[in-house]
Amino acid sequence: MLTQVKSWALSPDSLQKRSDSFDCTINSSPTFSVTSRASATGSSSSTCAWISTSVSAQQPEQGLGTLRCIRKKQSKVKKAVFWGIQVAESLIWRNWILGKEIIKNLTLKNIHTKTQKLKYRLPSTKFFFTVYPQTIFLGPGMSFTLPIIFRPLEEKQYLDRLCFEMVEGEFSVELKAILPSHQLFCPPSLQLPLCAVSDTSEAWFNLCNVGDMPTFFTWDSPNPFHILPTTGLLEPGSVCQIKVVFQPLVALIYDIQASCWYGEAGEQKTVIQLQAVAKCCQLLVCINKDEPEEAELTSHKEVNFGPSPVGYTTKKCIQLINPSVVNAPFHIEVNRDLYEDDRVFTCPVARGVVSPGEQMWLSLLFRPQTVGLQSVDYLKILPPGNTSEVSLKLTGIGAGPAVSFNHDCVDFYWISLGKSATKFLTMQNAANCPAYFMFEIDNQESVFSLEPQSGLLGSMEKKLVTVTFQPTHPIIFYRRVACLIHHQEPLFLDIIGTCHSDSAKPAILRPRHLKWYRIHMARGLTLFSPDVLSIMLKEKKLVQDEDGTLMLRQEDPQKPPPIKYPDIPPFSEYFLDGTDDTAIFLPTISIEPRVVNFNRCSIFEEPNPFPLCLTNYTRGKITVVWTHQANSAFQVVPEVVDIPPLKKTTARLHFQPQYPNKVYAAELEAFAYYKVLRSYNNIEEDCTLFPSWCIRLKAMGHTYEVTREHNFPRYTLDVPKLFPAVSSKSTSYRTLLLCNSGSLMFTFNLMPNSSPDITFRPSTGFLLPGACQVFLLSTCPKGVPWKQHPLTLQFNFCPKYIKDIMMMSREEPLQLQLESGKTLYFKPTYVGGSSTSPFTIRNTTRLTLSFEWRYAYHNSKVVSVQPSKGIILPNEVMIHTWTFTPSCETKYLVRAVLWGWDARVSSGYSPSPTTHYLLRVIGEGIKGFITAKEKELDFGNVLVDSEQRKDLVLLNDGNCALPYRLFVEQTMKGPCDPEEVESDPIALKMDKMEGMLPARSQEAICLTARPTRRLQYIWTIRCSILTRDENKCGAKEVLCKVIMMGVYPTLSIVDVCATGSAGGITRQHLWKLLSLETLNNYLERDPTSWELTYKVPTRHSTNRIPSFFTPLRLDFNFGASPIGSEPSVVFLLLKNSGVVPLNWAFLFPSDQQIDLEFWAERTELDFAELHQMRVQDNQIFSITPKSGSLCPGQEQTVELTHSHVFVGTDHLPVLLKVSHGREILLNFIGVTVQVGEKYVHFTSTTHRFTPVAIGTALPSRQIYELYNGGSVPVLYDIQLDPLWEVQSKNFQHPIFQCLNPHGDIQPGKTTQVYWIFSPIEAKTYTVDVPINILGWNSAVVRFEGVGYDRFVMGDTAPFHTVTNNDQTPVDTKLVIPGQVVFLSQSQISLGNIPAHARCSRLIFLNNASEKEIVIFSWDLGSSNIIDNVILKVSPMMGVVAPGENVPFVVTMKASQNTCFYSFDLVCKIYLQRVLTQYEAELQAWEKEKNRQEVEFTITETNLEGFHSPSTGTT
Repeated sequence: MLTQVKSWALSPDSLQKRSDSFDCTINSSPTFSVTSRASATGSSSSTCAWISTSVSAQQPEQGLGTLRCIRKKQSKVKKAVFWGIQVAESLIWRNWILGKEIIKNLTLKNIHTKTQKLKYRLPSTKFFFTVYPQTIFLGPGMSFTLPIIFRPLEEKQYLDRLCFEMVEGEFSVELKAILPSHQLFCPPSLQLPLCAVSDTSEAWFNLCNVGDMPTFFTWDSPNPFHILPTTGLLEPGSVCQIKVVFQPLVALIYDIQASCWYGEAGEQKTVIQLQAVAKCCQLLVCINKDEPEEAELTSHKEVNFGPSPVGYTTKKCIQLINPSVVNAPFHIEVNRDLYEDDRVFTCPVARGVVSPGEQMWLSLLFRPQTVGLQSVDYLKILPPGNTSEVSLKLTGIGAGPAVSFNHDCVDFYWISLGKSATKFLTMQNAANCPAYFMFEIDNQESVFSLEPQSGLLGSMEKKLVTVTFQPTHPIIFYRRVACLIHHQEPLFLDIIGTCHSDSAKPAILRPRHLKWYRIHMARGLTLFSPDVLSIMLKEKKLVQDEDGTLMLRQEDPQKPPPIKYPDIPPFSEYFLDGTDDTAIFLPTISIEPRVVNFNRCSIFEEPNPFPLCLTNYTRGKITVVWTHQANSAFQVVPEVVDIPPLKKTTARLHFQPQYPNKVYAAELEAFAYYKVLRSYNNIEEDCTLFPSWCIRLKAMGHTYEVTREHNFPRYTLDVPKLFPAVSSKSTSYRTLLLCNSGSLMFTFNLMPNSSPDITFRPSTGFLLPGACQVFLLSTCPKGVPWKQHPLTLQFNFCPKYIKDIMMMSREEPLQLQLESGKTLYFKPTYVGGSSTSPFTIRNTTRLTLSFEWRYAYHNSKVVSVQPSKGIILPNEVMIHTWTFTPSCETKYLVRAVLWGWDARVSSGYSPSPTTHYLLRVIGEGIKGFITAKEKELDFGNVLVDSEQRKDLVLLNDGNCALPYRLFVEQTMKGPCDPEEVESDPIALKMDKMEGMLPARSQEAICLTARPTRRLQYIWTIRCSILTRDENKCGAKEVLCKVIMMGVYPTLSIVDVCATGSAGGITRQHLWKLLSLETLNNYLERDPTSWELTYKVPTRHSTNRIPSFFTPLRLDFNFGASPIGSEPSVVFLLLKNSGVVPLNWAFLFPSDQQIDLEFWAERTELDFAELHQMRVQDNQIFSITPKSGSLCPGQEQTVELTHSHVFVGTDHLPVLLKVSHGREILLNFIGVTVQVGEKYVHFTSTTHRFTPVAIGTALPSRQIYELYNGGSVPVLYDIQLDPLWEVQSKNFQHPIFQCLNPHGDIQPGKTTQVYWIFSPIEAKTYTVDVPINILGWNSAVVRFEGVGYDRFVMGDTAPFHTVTNNDQTPVDTKLVIPGQVVFLSQSQISLGNIPAHARCSRLIFLNNASEKEIVIFSWDLGSSNIIDNVILKVSPMMGVVAPGENVPFVVTMKASQNTCFYSFDLVCKIYLQRVLTQYEAELQAWEKEKNRQEVEFTITETNLEGFHSPSTGTT
């Protein structure tokens, strides 16, 4: 059925602006119902309830199938203003008819402050026309209406314009006539609220008919979106509110297009983009408020109510927390297997929603019905779609009252007749459950009375009970009064007392006589009178035992011992008291009937007495005495009667009512005793004294007239519906509570139509106002199905006052449910190992059952279960863990039997009855192995004290899971002390040393290597399969070997060069000045632990001179230069000669100082601190860059600069720090001298010659260098006197010879002084030689030389050949910034060559520039100092093009003497472009100079009479 939408007129113009569109979105609750459906009949009947409202209507209340239409408010025609004329932008004709003229008015209004003049032209087509054009004058605020006539001739769309002309310009109004069409409009998109998965959210939008015709529409929406209504009919201009329901099943971002089809044949379409986000909701459960424990939906929780009072409701609250951003709906699912009336756990909330970020308290109720029963139930909290759950295990114990007496017996001793005695009894409730109690005695008719006779004893309350004894005859009185307690077993109170008169003094009854009496009763001796027992004792037919009780004489010692009084349960003692012809012991006396009902009687006529029958079952004569009260309406005649042994006698019960319309009820009391007990003189033995027997008779009647309404009983009755669960042939007990809430006494009696399966005690009685009556019920259920037991109570003898009670019971079956099935399969298990599998059993009964698993003994080593025996509570689900331990490679089938029986049955040999279930356990033992995916793992080079990780992949290709344990053995190789490294801990750590590897799987174990030494580490990883004994492992198989090399970052100086003021220092001399050879040796060593205090550059000192953690200190000497000269620049080429990346840094003292606040700095500074501040503040020493990073093999150039700012020697301690490596203190030293001052820089005061073998005929010449750091040439003079002294001491043999002791040193240059060391003995020679600098200071240098015997030392001498000890690099590696030309080698090493030999080497000059042409020229320098040495370079000069290289041949011919040769060959480089420019500038300068020499300028102003005021004459 299509739903029609009523419509109102709606102008299409109002829908032209997007701002006026119907994009209203209204959210609502997720509850909905569909009330209409679409069909293809095209019916126009409507089921809508129409409400006239605006677009911004409130949330709809109709069902989803109902269209809600809103009439759009008529919008004004859109107008425009042209030069002060306000006019409509267009005129539109709709719904026109062919041949019929339609007129619309066009209004022009002058909103300007001056009069406007305008003209218009007629439309261009003949279908629109108006009045003949004329001039229009409009004053301020005036309007003019121009009629426009439209006359259509055919069905089509017409379009024209009406133009107006003004002085300012021209404007037009559009004239349009459109055909009726179908057109619907909806918002382009709709954003729905966030929604949880499987939940629903809603949004509303407006669908508008902006066309001219009624339109049917049909929505096509993809899942999970639902659009309601899906079909409908919209009148023109009407608006329908559409509801979109979003119900996602997957957490995604949805952006889906929904289509609305409409039109004549449904061919037109409008779309809306539906956008929504679905998220998974999360519900956290907190059980304990003090200790919050949150869990996800898959967790299991336990809510323990603990002991709770029976019949009362205990409440616990759990907290539901929603941490997500969407609603978290949930519903509660309870266990449906429970009988509804047996359900003690309830949740009042069936479903709910937790708002985002909020929390909710969920109440759980526990109302136990059975005392001592531990109840278990399960409750599930399920989210939408039941995708996951929170399982709550609810446990609680039904706690009943714990009422007790402080005494079990009240002894009144003896009193005289006519007097009374009172004693007090304390009853206490030691439980938290209130207790209703009632003493089963009639205080009005008995010689004993207890106050209160009934009432409520609160939890942990004590109450004082007053017991009164008022005897009526001089006899022995004894009564065992039952105290009935709701939800508790009855208590029994013994009350004894003896009455004496002047003529009768019976023996006094004491509590010990009651103890003896019970034992005699169990032995059957109470059927004999005391005098007979005395005779039998004298005749020794009876003897006394150790307790003083009588027993038959036993001749045979093999006979069992005499019977003791048994421990009788209170319920059994109460029900088996002989009332229903069922007794535990033989009765002594009985009365029939026990209940006498006189029914309706009259006060004017005494009813007939009711006959009673008394029977004596003993072998002695018994006297029965009735305790008649004077005010009682009931009396037994005769009051005292004797009954011979084994005889019967009769009596009459008389009823004498005194008041009409009243209920009478009483419990009469009589005491029977052996007649010999009348006097104490008849008792010869104290143990033969018996108490009296109390006979109770209930009598009732009423005097209501026939027409009189009986009193209405007002009462409350607490009736549990179910009997407690019992097994087969067991008795179930239940208590009921009846309270008299009225002001009148009423009687009750159990109707005969009540169920005979129920024993109801007491079945008859009366209840005083405000008193309470506790009923005890018992039944022995038969059959598993539930059986109903109807009980009917009648009150006040009136058939109208009936209370029907329905109770149910059944014989609980011994039934356990194997929820995991009857077959348990183990996965294949490794032989020697074990696997476990859970197995679930459920107790589906209301009984607490004991269980035990049994299987053959030979299978006990293969399978085991925990727990193997125990107790399972009613409705409890218990998970047993089976363990399978195969001993060989085979398949196993084990038959296990689960036995169950009632847990309340006392443990014996074989519990009965029992139930059993067979379980087949199937498993297979197989063998397996664990291997490694890679047999060898190489960590490579790892920085010492750093970590590196790799994964060790373990493979298990077998069909069984394997428990494993890994072992690691460590060995180290390299230069180390084996005993020292043996105690090192294992440097390889594994995140998992043992575990379980599933079958056909692999596992990655992360290995973390952390070396502590620069050695090679080799680890052997072994694997052992664990057996079932966790302390024992199988064979250790090698898995893989792991190799790692511990390294330190190694930095080295591979090249050095100097420029600026230090440009004259040779590379060899510069290498010594900077101690680079020693520095490289230090950098190759392992760092000390002190150096690794700070592994990276750190500001750690508060002093201006920081403390250093390295023992290594070196001098970095920059030489000397005059003040004001250009800085001495040294370029160092650093190389990472190690195998790991490194970070290096030069740290000035300020770089190691912690920045302090101004107030914390010291103001008193010493000389060293002031000197360092001056050096650092003036940047006398600078390093660029000061830090960097180098990859292995990478090189970097560092520029060290010494600025000559102040005269003197500058010192600065600079720390060279290699991160995670060495830390070396470099003492930067630089000397600045005055201009013109002489200064020779001595690198050291000690010089050691190369060792020479003794007996060498022609020792080699050796070189000692002197460097002139001043700005003027200096002359040096070496004093030879010390050399002569050494010669005179060595047989006039010249040990030391100086070949050029005199010479000059040019500024900034180095001079070589040649020496010959010729030892004659294998020892060390030393000589201190003064070196004088003329015009300057002198220095004393110690020269040392070592002579050795080559025949003694042989090849062990490291200096057995004559070599040069120069360690400077040969290849040119360092390129000065801006240098475009460089040599392939910066040093040519010719090695050892014979005298007079010629040696050549090939080098290259490379032009790295792409544009510059260079010109070179060689300067051989001081190569001619040594005689007969020929040094040549070919070619000596030339040109090198860009990008090319030129080869050179360097040839040297040695002299006849052995010598160390060191020459400085200088290749001078000139850029051709610069040289050409220089030559051009030089020529221009010379030309200008020549011109100036021949030209002159006359500057006189008046020469030879000529007047030239502005210029001179040349």
